[in-house]
Amino acid sequence: MKAIIKFGLIVSLLITTSCASTKNIGHTTERDGTSFAKAIIVKSIAEEYEYVRKACSDCQLLGQSLIFEKKKPYDILNLKKSNGETISYYFDISKFYGKGF
Repeated sequence: MKAIIKFGLIVSLLITTSCASTKNIGHTTERDGTSFAKAIIVKSIAEEYEYVRKACSDCQLLGQSLIFEKKKPYDILNLKKSNGETISYYFDISKFYGKGF
């Protein structure tokens, strides 16, 4: 009986900790994606597109570029807003670029 209770507690603990939220350090007011210095840190290309969808839902993608700035890889997404204005978002991809699949 004690073994079953122990097992139940361990499973509950694992479930609880796996559901804990993590802090997203990639996007802050200091990292708004408007320049290399303020590039948003991401862990995947999917994160880049998720950010852009939320930040500029009416934008059309014009292109994506891989640029090295001070030997660090960045993705730049160039977009066009519905009013015709163009905007670029800079993403720091050093967490995953060149790491393999």
